[in-house]
Amino acid sequence: MIVIGVDVGLKATGFVVCKVAKDKVTLIKQGEIITSAKDSLPERLNLIFKKLAEIIKKYQPQIIVLEKLYSHYRHPTTLGVLAQVRGVIVLLSSFYELALYEYSPTEVKKAIVGKGNASAIQVKRMVENVFLKRKIKSNHVADAFSLVVTLSHHYDQKN
Repeated sequence: MIVIGVDVGLKATGFVVCKVAKDKVTLIKQGEIITSAKDSLPERLNLIFKKLAEIIKKYQPQIIVLEKLYSHYRHPTTLGVLAQVRGVIVLLSSFYELALYEYSPTEVKKAIVGKGNASAIQVKRMVENVFLKRKIKSNHVADAFSLVVTLSHHYDQKN
């Protein structure tokens, strides 16, 4: 099956398209959607929507996987902005009839590094060195790939 993993962000939304077959995850496409702080929030959300819609149309995934919404208590405004970006992606899942899976940041880090409090650098290095055996674009892409790997562990157990 084809899966798209999305690391939600307003400034940079990381994504990967992967083929998942049992316990094997193969990267097909990686990238980031970068928005400009000069643009209005609606314009930035629209850009994310359009770019992800293009990717969905091109690769025809069956599943989209996201991280559950989380924000540090010191940054409540961030939570509101991320919720809006995430809403755009959830809307895409419904519009294109994709199954939607979500995992907590702790679950994802545990699946990749083996501990739930791993840093972004640890996650990126593990993805590059163990899972892909090559460099990837950014921490956002590493997080998106990590979501797909987490799905592959959980999905395999269910089916």
